[in-house]
Amino acid sequence: MEKTEYDLIVVGGGPAGAACATTASRSGASVLLLEKDKLPRHKVCGEFVSPESLRLLGSLVGETCFASNPKISSARIFYDAKIVSLPIEPSAQSIPRFDLDAALLQAARDNGVDVTERAAVHDVLPGELFQVQTSTGKTEEIYRARAVVNASGRWSQLTQFPHNEEKWIGLKAHFTENAPPDSVDLYFFEGGYCGVQAIAANAVNASAMVRSDIAHSLEEVFSKNPELWRRSRDWEPLFSPIATSPLYLRRPETHDKGMFLVGDAAGFIDPFAGDGISLALHSGRLAAQSVTAFLRGARSLAQAHQQYHAGYSKHLAPAFRNAARIRKLLSTPRFIRSALLGIAGIRPFSSALVRRTRVKTG
Repeated sequence: MEKTEYDLIVVGGGPAGAACATTASRSGASVLLLEKDKLPRHKVCGEFVSPESLRLLGSLVGETCFASNPKISSARIFYDAKIVSLPIEPSAQSIPRFDLDAALLQAARDNGVDVTERAAVHDVLPGELFQVQTSTGKTEEIYRARAVVNASGRWSQLTQFPHNEEKWIGLKAHFTENAPPDSVDLYFFEGGYCGVQAIAANAVNASAMVRSDIAHSLEEVFSKNPELWRRSRDWEPLFSPIATSPLYLRRPETHDKGMFLVGDAAGFIDPFAGDGISLALHSGRLAAQSVTAFLRGARSLAQAHQQYHAGYSKHLAPAFRNAARIRKLLSTPRFIRSALLGIAGIRPFSSALVRRTRVKTG
């Protein structure tokens, strides 16, 4: 008979959900991970893994798993005919989401997590035991657990928060490029930006966030920045571009309807900050640690929520606030923005700017 009752159910199999499930299972919890799609698959993502998250990633999937992936030693901002270089010390890495999701989900399985794919969660009902209602094709199932973590992303049946009227879309594809630089290059323009970085010795990822009234395709995005337009002329796509919408930036929330919120379900950070994957991994681990304390009887569920909220507020929330401040600075009039970009390129200001958008791991 199929098992239907667990200590913890995690909804969503991306980096946040997989990190949470693996961490909780290693602590002795029985864990079910429910994922609505079949993973891995290409997803709109900058594929930038910051140095603050590499140690945690290595502890989950093995230190050597992505050792040969390209290193990213700097960030370059292209805006208003200026180029500003910001150091990334120690180096970040470029890891395609297809490969990252596959490794993290396999790690969850290897650590005893029951993983069910193509299982759409329709509702979660709180109680002494949470009831998680799912459907797999034409089959409906109800699972029960002492705790539930929502890692279903920024917008799902379980994640619906108020949003503003301005609509943003995400676009992504991989392209051929001979000997790309070891930098993540951010090409800004009015109404959006595009990030480009190496994913191999002869290939790059191009990922854009753009207002829907400005562009609807990567070709349109490339034309918005002269430097990017010139660079992209010889590119050949390695797969058809993919898109996602709507993208809404909002302040993070740590729990909702009794569930712990992790990854984009907790909050969607401006992608140019480059810490989305780091926030996913660290929030998943933090939630698992708080859940484990509850499961062991050291805390009530409410106290576990408080513990997670305190950890999130201290270590993760500052990245959201600082990314929002930088976004405002980039939206100032051009003559002010030009002066600010000039200052940003001077050490130690450049190093400080990078640090302020990073997860605080210490």
